[in-house]
Formats: sequence, structure tokens, C-alpha cells
Amino acid sequence: MSAEQLLPAASVAVSLIALGLSTILLTRQNKQLEHERNALAILEAINRLTDAAAMGAFEGLQGVNSRYPTDEDILEHFDNSDDDRALLLVAQYFETVATLARRKVLDASLLVDAVGYMIRVRWETIRDFIFRLRRIRGNQYIFENFEWLAMYSAWWRELPRPPGDTNYDEKQFGDLEFKV
Repeated sequence: MSAEQLLPAASVAVSLIALGLSTILLTRQNKQLEHERNALAILEAINRLTDAAAMGAFEGLQGVNSRYPTDEDILEHFDNSDDDRALLLVAQYFETVATLARRKVLDASLLVDAVGYMIRVRWETIRDFIFRLRRIRGNQYIFENFEWLAMYSAWWRELPRPPGDTNYDEKQFGDLEFKV
């Protein structure tokens, strides 16, 4: 092979190596960016679930089932009531996030790891009333995604944590005493 042929071949080889290395580095960077986007999406979802307006709606919904003792009371007095408006707000916040988690747009395990107890408590606040509302309206899908996320949280809570993962080891901190 002559020098005239060797130089272009070496140039092509260097270009291919650079292209391969660039591809590897861009793939790693893309994965990092994806993790960052997912983290931001989870943080935004948690922000929605813990929003003051949503928490206020749940405070107002305490005892909602007992405020409508009969099905007739729901039919006559629920629509356009404060409770109806509070449930619409809950749907806006909780049902939306739960739908995204159920459709695997958001990682449900991260959500329930962070705020699972709160999700279960909030579902418990409205559960009996929602079951009645579904039956009365003949719509089994009312708040189905919120219910799914609460049930997922109850299920996930009971799963064993990853074996060998230091962050889930009960002896991770040994005899260390917490001090401020």
C-alpha cells in the first residue's frame, strides 16, 4: 500500500473511531438526560399531589359519605355542591397523576415510595363515597386511576426490598446514633 493510499485509509479509520466514540458518549448523555427528565416529572407529580389546594379539598371532603346518608341525597344535593367542586379538584390533581402512573408515563413505584402513605390516606377519605357514586351513576370508572394508585401503593408497600442493596439494608448505619 502506497503512502497516497495509506493516508486516506488512516483518515477513514480515525473518523470511524471518532464516530463510534461519539455515539457511545451521546448514548450515555442521553440516558443521563432521560433520568433527569424522569426525576423532574416525578418531582412535579409529587408537587401536584401535595399541593395546598388538593390538601384543602381533602380536608373539606372529610366525612363526605356521611353528609349524603341516602342515594337520594346524593342525587338531589351533590351536584354543584362544595363536595362536588372538591372532588373535581381531586380529579384534576390525583386522577391525572394516577393516570400517568398507571399508563407507565410516570414510575408508580417512585411515587408510592415517596408519598404512598399520603395517597392511601387520601383515597381512604373518599373511597366509600366514590363506591356509592359509581353505583348511583352507573359508572365504574369514576376515580379508577386514583384507586389503582392507592392499591398499587398498598401492594408495593408489602414487596420485599432489593436484596443486597445497601440503601435497603436494615444494618446500613450500624449503631450510628442520629444527632442534629
